[in-house]
Amino acid sequence: MNRFISELTRLYFLPGQEWQTWLPSESGEPAYVMEGLLTPEVLAERLATESNVGLTLVSPDGMVRAMVISLANGSYWEQLAALYQGVQEDFDVPAPAISVSVEDGYQIWFSLAEPVPLQQAQAFLNALRLKYLNDIPVARLKFRPGIEDGTNVHSLSVLPLMQALKEPERWSAFIDPSMGCMFIDESWLEMAPNLDQQAAMLAEVETIKAEDFQRVMSIMQAAPAFAGTPVENAARSGGDRLTSSLGVDSHFTDPKSFLMAVMNDPQTSAHDRIEAAKALLPYFENLKAQ
Repeated sequence: MNRFISELTRLYFLPGQEWQTWLPSESGEPAYVMEGLLTPEVLAERLATESNVGLTLVSPDGMVRAMVISLANGSYWEQLAALYQGVQEDFDVPAPAISVSVEDGYQIWFSLAEPVPLQQAQAFLNALRLKYLNDIPVARLKFRPGIEDGTNVHSLSVLPLMQALKEPERWSAFIDPSMGCMFIDESWLEMAPNLDQQAAMLAEVETIKAEDFQRVMSIMQAAPAFAGTPVENAARSGGDRLTSSLGVDSHFTDPKSFLMAVMNDPQTSAHDRIEAAKALLPYFENLKAQ
């Protein structure tokens, strides 16, 4: 497996990642074809021949790991740069990747360490739109996966990788965020990107840990602008899923009882049990002091 494919897999692939191809259709909407499991060998061949290949973003059980926002016009670079900087400063999450696309302009890529339900992914993307991109017409934005039911739902559940055009020759590529302003007039490369350099860029990108994603969703839920919106509802449903994934009952009347149950539950991961023990440590030290 080459380095670039390894980095794509680390950051954006679901377990058992599937892929799709597409062809033009009379309706103008691409006709998508499911191709099955995306192996490193298949991806290497598709990239080498500059053939279209897209990740199926939503798993059969409705889970999402990769999320991408596209801005169709290079004049929106300042807004994308503000989003890129804002998620790091406002929510303390790792810097996402940025790319230019021959079809979709600038793109910002979010990677999750663990898949989340589609509803949460959609709420996360919608919250980012409201906070950082609210002055951009919705028609100039694309969200993958799509944040609303309606037209082009299928296309927005597929994430094209490294698209290229033959006439005129243009290539998509990940870029250094500090160089983003260079692509305002032409959001593409005029020569094929070096895949080793692409791999080196992605190697600097970290995934958003599950606990950090849930923390961000909680912050969004608490923000007055999101009260009663899908953001709030998804954050709450995420809390229910997180509790059930810990393997403990959800009926607790105080934080100490919940943390004790987590710490003593053999079905809960060692990491979560250790974190619960850390949170309880001050309580027991106070008891000893008494």
